[in-house]
Amino acid sequence: MTEPTGSQPDGSWRRLDARMLLIHPLETLVRFLPALLAIFVARLGSQGDDRWELVALPAILAFGVLRWATTRYRIGDGQIELRRGLLNKQTTTARLDKVRAVDLTAKVHHRVLFLAKVEISTAGSGHDHLVLDSLGIDAARALRAELLHRVEAVDSAVSDLPAPTGAPVLPAEAPADAAGPPEALDELLVRLDPSWVRYAPLTVTGLAGAAAVVAFVSQVLSRYSQERTVLRDGARWVAGLTWWVDVLIVLVIVSFLAVAGYLLTFWGFRLTRNRLGTLHTRRGLLTNRETSIDASRIRGIRLDEPLGLRLAGARRLKVVTTGLAHEQGRGGGGADWLCPPAPASVVTPLAALIRPDEAAVSGPVVGHGPAAHRRRLTRALVPAAAVAVALVLASRLWDWSPAVLVLVPLLLLAATALGLDRSRALGHAVTPAHLVTRHGSLDRQRVVLDRPGIIGWTVQQSPFQRRAGVATLVATTAAGAQHYDIVDVPVDRAYAVMAEVSPELVREFT
Repeated sequence: MTEPTGSQPDGSWRRLDARMLLIHPLETLVRFLPALLAIFVARLGSQGDDRWELVALPAILAFGVLRWATTRYRIGDGQIELRRGLLNKQTTTARLDKVRAVDLTAKVHHRVLFLAKVEISTAGSGHDHLVLDSLGIDAARALRAELLHRVEAVDSAVSDLPAPTGAPVLPAEAPADAAGPPEALDELLVRLDPSWVRYAPLTVTGLAGAAAVVAFVSQVLSRYSQERTVLRDGARWVAGLTWWVDVLIVLVIVSFLAVAGYLLTFWGFRLTRNRLGTLHTRRGLLTNRETSIDASRIRGIRLDEPLGLRLAGARRLKVVTTGLAHEQGRGGGGADWLCPPAPASVVTPLAALIRPDEAAVSGPVVGHGPAAHRRRLTRALVPAAAVAVALVLASRLWDWSPAVLVLVPLLLLAATALGLDRSRALGHAVTPAHLVTRHGSLDRQRVVLDRPGIIGWTVQQSPFQRRAGVATLVATTAAGAQHYDIVDVPVDRAYAVMAEVSPELVREFT
């Protein structure tokens, strides 16, 4: 078994955990299983006695062993180095002061063997992404602590940060006998309340995931219903119910699946912060995931208020940072979550703890004037009016039921309400430390960007915006979505915001 990383001499080469030999050969075998089955089927009619294809099985197992034997990593001289390969050797090196996030992922088979996959995100391109699969869970957590400790020593941006002020908790992930650098007590910021699962059906992502599962199951059942009398009779019974009962059944099923997805993703969620300001999250029921985000790489936060959550008085919180796995296309979606859908009374104070600027987190925003208001109404009403005209024409041409015409005023009223809500939400604010942008109705977002994190600006105008005298001001940053828009702001105000937030950039072009 691999020793905890803290017990290794500085600069010495370290191996992956030997228990990975129980995982990687089997994973390799699963990947090659279709090819093995094809060879086996092709050889069924062969008259020869030689079964040379059986050699593939030990070869695949040997490949997994070879992967363990040829993979080494070490930490020293201000960098982490990973070497792998036998004939085609590869060496990946990253400076410790460029480490942005350390992500620990443990799927079910990893958890059974007390292993974890470690992903180290750095400040370079997508190739500067070190993956150690697998380490013992204690060794992985000790490695994370070691990397974050060394960041304190080599990165002056975080060396003088004050200690946290909240309730301290012991870092359960650190082994008691680890010989590495001691971890300070962490500040517990938020812990999952099981009652928050009631918000799962109110988000678009939860409903979309549940709808996908329902569609898949319905297709499977439809195939078997041709041969299974019970399924066919059940489908016939559901089809014979009143329409509102069918809708109710679908809502119950979708809500159940959304809640199940919420629990699988966020079960055991916990957000802590150490004295350096590093944020650490833990979550997951079947697949456990731990993410540590270096404080010096955080460029802001994002408060999401989809319509369903807003009506229920809830929000969700994400971080705007650099170097997360999902930004590099590695399937790390969700690494930026700081709080799952939860009551606003929990999320808003949490946001204020991470970015202590009340005006930026919850203060009012500056509206964009009558031109932006008209554009919000126009963009909501025009499509609704087109659909309303189509319904009227269809009812006349194809003798549709007059009851369809009841949808016309309802559609126009809903579009008007949507336009007004989008107009009320639209705005921005500038505080001494942050730039705030807010927009949207069905998926409202409030982004709080650190002013030093903004590295560029773009002023965009469509032909319709030029006629209205407004523009879209785009703030460019290296973090998160890499650009955040202030939509339909008056042109003169756009340049005023640029001059106020980044006067040094504006002076270069004036």
